[in-house]
Amino acid sequence: MAEIETLAEFMQKTRATFIIVSNEVGLGLVSENRLGRVYCDLLGRANQLIARYADEVYFMVAGIPMKVRG
Repeated sequence: MAEIETLAEFMQKTRATFIIVSNEVGLGLVSENRLGRVYCDLLGRANQLIARYADEVYFMVAGIPMKVRG
């Protein structure tokens, strides 16, 4: 998670535009194995952290952007 926090801090310090694309894995079935559940949890936390600092956040459904923030 330290890498994501470092990225978020860098994004705040620069005037560049970032477009970050990530998977949403929390809407499906819960994985049977531990590694799959850990992956879902970590990716969910990473997405939340990046979204917290983003000016705009979109959720894509079937190629249709749904604005969440901004």
